[in-house]
Amino acid sequence: MATRAEWAERVERWERSGLSAEKFAWREGYKPKQLYWWRWKLRTDGPPQPSPSSLTEAPSFLPVHVVTDASPVAPEPIEIALPNGRVVRVRPGFDSATLERVLALAAEETSC
Repeated sequence: MATRAEWAERVERWERSGLSAEKFAWREGYKPKQLYWWRWKLRTDGPPQPSPSSLTEAPSFLPVHVVTDASPVAPEPIEIALPNGRVVRVRPGFDSATLERVLALAAEETSC
């Protein structure tokens, strides 16, 4: 069973997350009613006093959920201006071996 301090931390993470109680509770494995009740309880009782043991305990780590960047904006291509005036545009995800060959060819002087 979780302690008051653990619930205080959970409620604080929920409020910082910007998620609804339902979404946060589902993600963390709680019931939304538990979040609402603990938020009410913590507000009516005032801030918790730290226990003597909590001041000497090692910090605990929380799980991290890595989320991929769902940004709809495509990254801009890189432009490489060569001394001979040619410009090579490289899109994200390029193959470095192919780029090396293209740059070598583009850097050559033409005798036309």
